[in-house]
Amino acid sequence: MVINNFKNQPTCISVHRIEETDTSTQIYGWKVVGHTYDEQIRLRDMATVVAAWPETAEDNVPTVPCLSADGHLLVLSARASRVRYGVSATFIMIYPNDVTRVLPKKNSAQPFSSHLFSLWCIFDDGSVTSAYSYDSKYGSERVSLLDCPLSPFASDQLWRYNRTLRVYLASTTDKDRNAPILKAFITVPLPSFFSLNSSQELLTLCTSPLHNGAEYLTQWIEFHRLVGFRKFVVYNTTDTHERLSSVVNTINRKYSNLVDVVQWNFSSLYLIDILPTRYFQTEALHDCLIQYGDQSEWLGMLDLDEYIVPLDPYQTVLDYLHNNFRRRIIGSINLWSQFFCTKEANQYTLEENNKSRLIIDRFILRAPDLYKQGREKYLYRPRFVQYLSIHHQIIGLAKQQTSRNHILLAHYASMSRLRSMPGCSSGQYVTDTSVRDRFAKKVKDAIENLMV
Repeated sequence: MVINNFKNQPTCISVHRIEETDTSTQIYGWKVVGHTYDEQIRLRDMATVVAAWPETAEDNVPTVPCLSADGHLLVLSARASRVRYGVSATFIMIYPNDVTRVLPKKNSAQPFSSHLFSLWCIFDDGSVTSAYSYDSKYGSERVSLLDCPLSPFASDQLWRYNRTLRVYLASTTDKDRNAPILKAFITVPLPSFFSLNSSQELLTLCTSPLHNGAEYLTQWIEFHRLVGFRKFVVYNTTDTHERLSSVVNTINRKYSNLVDVVQWNFSSLYLIDILPTRYFQTEALHDCLIQYGDQSEWLGMLDLDEYIVPLDPYQTVLDYLHNNFRRRIIGSINLWSQFFCTKEANQYTLEENNKSRLIIDRFILRAPDLYKQGREKYLYRPRFVQYLSIHHQIIGLAKQQTSRNHILLAHYASMSRLRSMPGCSSGQYVTDTSVRDRFAKKVKDAIENLMV
């Protein structure tokens, strides 16, 4: 069944009136992008038809991930959340100025900032809400978010197990447009109720978009599981040889649902990221925040050469967080990098090049001091942050520094290719086997236990 025409249908719809708002002075923060009652009236016919569509109807509306039908928005994912700005569905989009740079050159997209035109959200019962946009950038990191506050119908569906919502995005900027510009199917996550005495999914760790790094994933997960993380999310971009599936299946057979895989590959759109080594990492950060924020008290995103190490007297990251931040209302904690080096700048030693050994065993030389000029990572509390960058939160409640004597981010030399590490000039590094001595045997035993 293919639906192309939009005609009035005798279906009742719900339109929630939003008073007209002057957004001209709203330079920073969220902006309502569909804000007049006249525009709502123009949506009635469109929303009526949406409500009449069968669930399996082919409606010729582009499905996320996609370029919108009007060529203005490039959307990578859509998620639902309870903890972020109340209850809402969020579209994660490429920053407007970057859209034409990441699309094939032959594409005729005409992007502009979402707050320059009027957007509305239509749910599959025909209910309508205004959309709210946020375009922001921090240096070379930028992302656009579009929030759809849920209608009473859609909000009610949050409490239904594995309910999938259809959410349409409609534009009233072009008065002649009579069809939505895109749609998304959103499976709403189950609610989690946090207990101060429970560690169930209290700590969640997402990977930065993963480029064929499956061989290093098991030791990274086992290390962080041993120090208290209870959920891992792998953002996969390039693994096409089923190596990742084999690794994840082996772990999940031992620890049910410990690891999720998010396919973060947009080959159908032929996108080329401005920074190919990151592959839409800032967008992935926010996808992780929105998708897993409901189930996690603390969230982080690391590369596979980064390890969060609790120091004595703490045995786990969870112990450290409970002791120091359990009752404090904060947005995030910074983790300064302790860089571990190669002995020579232009080649590995025999021991460093032995890939059968653990990363924490291969590299035992480190810079003498923590690096405090950037390159840090962080753990954040999803309910208290709004916008993120790769190395620290941008908007949210207070950020806290950690004590270098209690926790650190061990940042190891590249596992597969040489690169310079800050503070690792020849002759300046020191030998440090502390991470290896505390954790190597435990990680090896845990990996062997996976095969039992």
